[in-house]
Amino acid sequence: MIVESVSGTSEFTLDPQRHNILENTIQLPQDTRPTGVLPDRETADILVDSFFTNTSGFIEVLNRKDFFQTVQECYNDPLSVDRPLLCILNLVFAIGLVIARPSQGTDEAVVIQTLHSEPINRAELFFRNAKNLYGPVSGFEDADFWSIQALLLMSLYMLAVSKRNASYVYYGMAVRSAFALGLHREESMVIFNESERHLRRNVWRTLFVLDRFLSACLGRPITISEEDCSEHALAPPMGTRTDELAMGDDVQVTNSAALDAAVRCCNLIGLTLKKVYSKRKVSTLVAQEIADRLENWERGLNQNLHCRRIVDGLADPAEAVAILHINLLHCHSVLLLTRPFFLYLLKMGCDDLSRSSQKPPHVSQRLDKFSQACVEASQRTIILARIALDAEYLPQCNPFIIYFVFAAALVILSNEFALLYHNPDAEHSIHSALSILAYCGQRDPQAKRVSYILESFHQANMQRPQPQTGKKIYLAGRKIPTISIVSQSFQQSSMSPFFHHVKTERQDIFMGDLSPTKERHVINVQTGPSEPPMRPMMPPTLQQPSPEGSGSMNSGIAAASVAPGMETLSGGDSEFDFDSLWQGWHAVSAGGMGIPPPLHPVETFGSYGLHQPPMPQGNGLNPHIPPYPPSDYR
Repeated sequence: MIVESVSGTSEFTLDPQRHNILENTIQLPQDTRPTGVLPDRETADILVDSFFTNTSGFIEVLNRKDFFQTVQECYNDPLSVDRPLLCILNLVFAIGLVIARPSQGTDEAVVIQTLHSEPINRAELFFRNAKNLYGPVSGFEDADFWSIQALLLMSLYMLAVSKRNASYVYYGMAVRSAFALGLHREESMVIFNESERHLRRNVWRTLFVLDRFLSACLGRPITISEEDCSEHALAPPMGTRTDELAMGDDVQVTNSAALDAAVRCCNLIGLTLKKVYSKRKVSTLVAQEIADRLENWERGLNQNLHCRRIVDGLADPAEAVAILHINLLHCHSVLLLTRPFFLYLLKMGCDDLSRSSQKPPHVSQRLDKFSQACVEASQRTIILARIALDAEYLPQCNPFIIYFVFAAALVILSNEFALLYHNPDAEHSIHSALSILAYCGQRDPQAKRVSYILESFHQANMQRPQPQTGKKIYLAGRKIPTISIVSQSFQQSSMSPFFHHVKTERQDIFMGDLSPTKERHVINVQTGPSEPPMRPMMPPTLQQPSPEGSGSMNSGIAAASVAPGMETLSGGDSEFDFDSLWQGWHAVSAGGMGIPPPLHPVETFGSYGLHQPPMPQGNGLNPHIPPYPPSDYR
């Protein structure tokens, strides 16, 4: 509603579907029946390779070498293959086909194009074959390990075909079966050999990564709590398989390092969701603590995963996708942490109180710098995704990348709407995001939907009245900073961390560790000998702010100069309640749109952070899902 109050109504603001959860629908011809017939061996190898290549870094449900050997045995003697194996094999075929991105002009591209051009949806047929052969729901009752793998693959397939609610349901079944089998406990693994322990540990770590992604993407509560796991349940498996060492498989080494990095980053995402979003209150003190850990994560990143390898084109597709996944995940973790500060500044600029007050509201430099880091992380997200698009290894139906790009593009467009920062790369980034999502939208309904949202937001910005004649967003007394040109930093030998301009602000305030000691052991954080110890920012006695908030002011700031909803803590740090972001906009939310009032007051920002405009008809999405109010995890 902020956009409507400043720019007036537009396609972006008039959205009758913005309170609905829109799911894709896939229809097969009525006479289509699951056959269970496997594709030819060449097609099978292409689909299996596509699965492992395009899920690298986030997903490790199967051991690549062992699974290819299993496929070989299956095709040598198909009549003796167990039905659970056929179920998993068909799921791998389905996912591999949906997320395939073969190089143009290759035999793989011909095979994939042939499958896509068939009159029926071949990937959906593979999926239904899997359910018909030996549905994992039956294994769910017995909690067999294969059923956990199958349910996790079903959740991933549903994500890839834009059925996010169904994905969440399958994931919930998988994680509860994993709890039943004790995958979260180290003592339950001692009876298995090294290979089986390695696989089970990685399946549990994959469930953890998917849990944090679904929580951040869908706004659902976290399912896996680190406190319920054994101390090293999320740590890398002890030792490395001797056959992988003997082979010297660089791709496997990179993928293993990528999953380790993803688990550590998702731990910090979970920390952000629990300490910021679920509490509905954020302070620069808490954000600084998490920011310190994000910097430690970035400094400790394996060199094989550095984004320069894909910038310079030095990685093969399997490694490149893993590097892309990990770096986009890191950028999004920064965006999640800093987005509340960005939205607060945007709200302050639109608030009538900030313009009518005799004394302009005070905004701490630390809050402003966190907000700036949000825009910079968004810029880097778009650049990395555009590199993958230009290098022709970006899948069209990758739900992780589509979500990361969309969230980043919303921040960039919001900054152009509010002009909080001067962004020289903004126009290029906006067009890159639109190009990426238009490319993905050729096959992905969710990408098509969010591409329309961004395009309508961009048009609303372009058609906005000039500041001389229309409403103007501004913060009195604040000089507009300039965002560094992120594209130029990729040409340097190293890039500055996102929070390099935040930590230099105050050196005399110290804060104790906000998390229990066990949490550090769970994620097996290793800072390395060259990494300086993390500087505490504030003594424990000042760690939790006073409930009265403003009574602890000691920075000489008058109470009248504090922004609405903001409390000033000791040392001048800021804290605000999320509910203050939505105050004053409820009266505008349903006016003239013909939308029934929600069941209870909801946030004026949709499931991706800002308004979602009308959906074009005929894009494969189902608009008949009942409306649900957004969750706290936004």
